[in-house]
Amino acid sequence: MLTMATAGHKPCATTEEPSGHNDGGCGLCEAPADGFDAAYGGALCRDCADRFAELRRDTGVRDA
Repeated sequence: MLTMATAGHKPCATTEEPSGHNDGGCGLCEAPADGFDAAYGGALCRDCADRFAELRRDTGVRDA
């Protein structure tokens, strides 16, 4: 299991160890965070990350 950010398919993935960007909690709900979402700019759980991605897609927001 990953414990720190690693390079590869998901270079920003963190799962167990909090970092400067991930204090252990999701920025949008009370669930534990699964990683850092660069588009959101904070730590998110998988459900919130999926919903945030859907919102960006539905509103037509593009990455810079």
